[in-house]
Amino acid sequence: MPGSDHPVPDLGTFMAADTPEGRPRLGKVTAWDGEFVHLQRPGGGVVWTAAPYELRRPSDDERALIRVLTTPVPAAAAADPPPRRFPEPPVVLSVDPAPPAVPTPGCVTCTVAAEHERHHRRTHDHSAAADFRVEIRNHPHDEPKLTLPRELP
Repeated sequence: MPGSDHPVPDLGTFMAADTPEGRPRLGKVTAWDGEFVHLQRPGGGVVWTAAPYELRRPSDDERALIRVLTTPVPAAAAADPPPRRFPEPPVVLSVDPAPPAVPTPGCVTCTVAAEHERHHRRTHDHSAAADFRVEIRNHPHDEPKLTLPRELP
């Protein structure tokens, strides 16, 4: 057994094992079962095993890679968000409903819509009241510019 020639690394130390592909395998020593050393990839992952004589101390470049892989990344929520900047002050809406609509004198449509609007204001249905205010504002009060003849040519 080659254990006397190659001492077992301490628990928690990082070691490297050369692979046939030429890229070393890095791992943190997690256990020793008397024959094999159990290692876990830097930053967590699947545990793998190696004989003590297959392991070596990591090079400077490998230690730098281990530091990168084991450094925790802070959560994005933990970082302080940048202060909000608004181009202008916020708009403050009134809690008072809009004033009642004024119907056009002599217009039957405006008179009926104004009555419906007053009813909905009394029942606190301000959305329906607004609909009737829009109706009063938008329906035509002028005579049409073009009148069609009643008889066909």
